[in-house]
Amino acid sequence: MTHDQLFVFRNLLHGLMDQIRDKGTATAEAISEIYQACPDLNDRASLESDRHMLILIGQRERNLARQILAALSRIDDGSYGVCQECGEQIPLKRLEIHPTSTLCVCCQQERERESAMGALAWA
Repeated sequence: MTHDQLFVFRNLLHGLMDQIRDKGTATAEAISEIYQACPDLNDRASLESDRHMLILIGQRERNLARQILAALSRIDDGSYGVCQECGEQIPLKRLEIHPTSTLCVCCQQERERESAMGALAWA
């Protein structure tokens, strides 16, 4: 991967991190507002459901933030864009769509197949 391409991906990842920080602040404010408005039991149940959804969104955003930091670390150590399973280059199109990718398409599909087979075994 060229220096210019790495520069583009670094900026993209930093932009994603900024978006997550902004959403995190909005999510925390929304959770705070939920607890300030609980007029009756029916409303409270609905608000609790909303709070739960906001917490799940926050967890998803924290997970994405960890993935972004890991991707930035891979840029720094020179391993960004290399599949962690097979060692082949991850196609630029895949990285443009999912810049935190750690696996090429083939290895990702294999991992998903294994995961699906494991889930079927438990069913």
